Amino acid sequence: MKKAYFPTNAILEDAILDALKKLGGVADVPAINTTLIETLQLPKEVVELEDESGLGTKLDYRLRWCRTNLKAKGKIENVKRGTWRLVSE
Repeated sequence: MKKAYFPTNAILEDAILDALKKLGGVADVPAINTTLIETLQLPKEVVELEDESGLGTKLDYRLRWCRTNLKAKGKIENVKRGTWRLVSE
């Protein structure tokens, strides 16, 4: 069985920004993730791959880190728990 390609953090960060743009600049995590998965056309095996910790999926874990990195770079901000907004440049 061929191993499913897992996107890099750089690709995921760009996809988060693109998803937020498509969603009007502000959206909750489920909407961002759904849009990102559709845009990147991620296969089911990548989306459902369990994280090594067993506390969810690898994709969810990596996306949390990507949002944290984008926040640190000043590109997005946390409006309230689970909701993110693009920061105007």
